[in-house]
Amino acid sequence: MPYRFISPNDPPELQLRMLFQPADDGTFLKACEADSFRALVGALLDDSRYETAGVEDRLMQRLRLADDVVLLAALDERQVRVADHDGPLTVNVASDEPFVRSLHRLGFVSLAPSLNIGGFRT
Repeated sequence: MPYRFISPNDPPELQLRMLFQPADDGTFLKACEADSFRALVGALLDDSRYETAGVEDRLMQRLRLADDVVLLAALDERQVRVADHDGPLTVNVASDEPFVRSLHRLGFVSLAPSLNIGGFRT
């Protein structure tokens, strides 16, 4: 499996870890680990087929998820936009890694500290 849902005490098996589904109190309801940023997006969607989908289908899935993020941000009176590049209050849908990193910057996911500095490409 390209990703797996985990509990906080599960020993690492895959190289990337992420928390998602933020709650009001700063905690996250779910956690997963994956072998690539594409698999992390698959975990967000809870769709293991995402990794093998075509480029256009993956982009459409990222756009749909980005639209959801925009709506959720609006509840907090934040104006988030969707683009194909990084920017303030922007969900970057250009590819999987920029997408996940932009969600991290916006607080919708939390990446493991080892992924916050430098770059990791898959």
